[in-house]
Amino acid sequence: MRRPDVEIMMKPIIPAELLVDEAVLLTPIAAEDLEMMRAWRNRDDIRIWFNDGRLIEAAQQQAWYRAYLENPADVMFIVRRAADRKPVGTIAIYHIDPEAKRASVGRLIIAEGRGGGLGYAALFRACRTAFAGLGIETLESEVKSGNSAALRINHAVGFRPCASAEEEPIKMQLRPEFIIPPSKV
Repeated sequence: MRRPDVEIMMKPIIPAELLVDEAVLLTPIAAEDLEMMRAWRNRDDIRIWFNDGRLIEAAQQQAWYRAYLENPADVMFIVRRAADRKPVGTIAIYHIDPEAKRASVGRLIIAEGRGGGLGYAALFRACRTAFAGLGIETLESEVKSGNSAALRINHAVGFRPCASAEEEPIKMQLRPEFIIPPSKV
């Protein structure tokens, strides 16, 4: 139970039209998505790219979700194919700092339909949402150096390394004027 003197912070409100294009629809995660997300995150071919690659138990996922709900600086989405609204993965905008106009984007999982451009579409849509819907001026991303698919997608959207190439993970940044629209890829 919450104390009455504790202010409840709300997630940012994002206009629905920013969350959809011809390729993907981003929908805020909900409790009913947790088991699907956990199954994706626990796949061997996916969890190797996370900083903590251990398997996640249902209780851990529930605890994470409770903390997520109370964190206004973190918004996570289910990535859905726009054509049929089938859930295919996740993406997040997090470490949102409205005063500094900075945030991070990542936690990208494409579990279904890999290789069909959904990773690029999800990252592009999340970046456009951060810039246009949250007033972000600088987005950051971190990618493990061996994750060639994620590096390729980040570069395709317009991210560029912002630190030494020897650092692990590779830190990248994107500003609105450098985003590369789908028609240019």
